[in-house]
Amino acid sequence: MQKGHSLEFSCQQCKHPITFSLFTLEQHVPLVCTKCQKQYIFDDEALHRQLAKFEALCRQIHASEEILCDTSVGVHIGGQEVKIPFKLLLTRLSTSLDLMIGDQPLSIAFRIEPAHDLSTTIN
Repeated sequence: MQKGHSLEFSCQQCKHPITFSLFTLEQHVPLVCTKCQKQYIFDDEALHRQLAKFEALCRQIHASEEILCDTSVGVHIGGQEVKIPFKLLLTRLSTSLDLMIGDQPLSIAFRIEPAHDLSTTIN
């Protein structure tokens, strides 16, 4: 996994963010919340495969940004077609995967530039 790319979810117990990579999951190392010490073990191979596909999709979208910024999506509203630039759609793109772990919902977000995300939320 490249520097600056990570997956993240909120601890189900204390809501503290837990950041990890697919490499961590492949090592079968438990993910531990640094705030409350709750452990998470993602040992389901189907989940690993789906997370890898999700990460690859997010990376490809990011890598294709230069091309996508010059294209648009046509949406028919009533009798008119409205063209929405992909550049606008990319700014609104929510890169999260919503799962159910047991009976609890879990949203895993893909962070391409975590430091950039933090500076955006602070300002």
